[in-house]
Amino acid sequence: MDAVIQDQNNVLYLFSNTGKLFWKKQLPGPIIGKIHQVDLYKNRRFQLAFRTADRLMVLDRNGKIVQPFDIKLPKSTHPLPLSVFDYDNNRNYRFLVAQDQSLFMYDNRGKKVNGFSLKKVNSKIRSAPKHIRLQSKDYILIPLENNTLKVVSRQGSDRVAVKGSIDFSGNPIFSYLNTFATTDKAGNLIQVDRQGNKVTSPLKLAPNHRIDATTKTLVTLSDNTLNIKGIPVKLPYGNYTPPKIFYRNNTLYFSTTDTSAQKVYLFYSNGNPVSGFPVYGNSAAELDNSDKDKALELVVASEDNSLIIYEINE
Repeated sequence: MDAVIQDQNNVLYLFSNTGKLFWKKQLPGPIIGKIHQVDLYKNRRFQLAFRTADRLMVLDRNGKIVQPFDIKLPKSTHPLPLSVFDYDNNRNYRFLVAQDQSLFMYDNRGKKVNGFSLKKVNSKIRSAPKHIRLQSKDYILIPLENNTLKVVSRQGSDRVAVKGSIDFSGNPIFSYLNTFATTDKAGNLIQVDRQGNKVTSPLKLAPNHRIDATTKTLVTLSDNTLNIKGIPVKLPYGNYTPPKIFYRNNTLYFSTTDTSAQKVYLFYSNGNPVSGFPVYGNSAAELDNSDKDKALELVVASEDNSLIIYEINE
């Protein structure tokens, strides 16, 4: 598990799991959203794909541009994170750039995908489009500022007509219990089925709540209550990062960080904390197995902008 970090001067760094610096590279601006790991050549030598305000970029393992992926993007007042889709898990990627009311899709070669017909929508796009597969069909979900959820096919044609509006909370849309699921500003769980029917379930979440979900598991963070699969866990009052679900070694883990108290929390699905937690940290955590042993490693930033790696032995 390598670590990639961008500093306030827009320099990107790649470190090994032991802290060795592989390379650093000056970028034209801050990265918007997450960095995606891709395998354009299908040889397990991965690349990093991301966007800045005016560039779509892919870097190789040495920090070099993968041509032609230094693509200049049109100016935008509302640039959104890059979406990367691998519909059939065969590494034939689609890179979807959404900004303002426009969409631009590129293939593995950096060419615009002519078969994607949706170039513009009738309202500003709220957040990065999301690809979800349900019952062997592909859906691209695009939440709009006019409180509608646009659901289209791979080709960009309308696939589901969602009934009614959604007062989006700003949380992502997930595949949950065979539905498209998110929350609204009133703290309700919103689920939309493949026929466009919308079901609203009151969760009584606070206005600034955050959620994460897998196909069968939902976690919510509302004020200082972390709710894991229906089990409420009371946390000290603080400023928490959005909850994250990790599935590692056939076990579900749930994490959040109190950035005020600089404490990283890690729980099992029964609401019990992992032994030794909370630990010191100042950012959202990542959990993975970075070496060949069975122990997991948790990576988190510290106050002095260094990285800390904790090994979890269970």
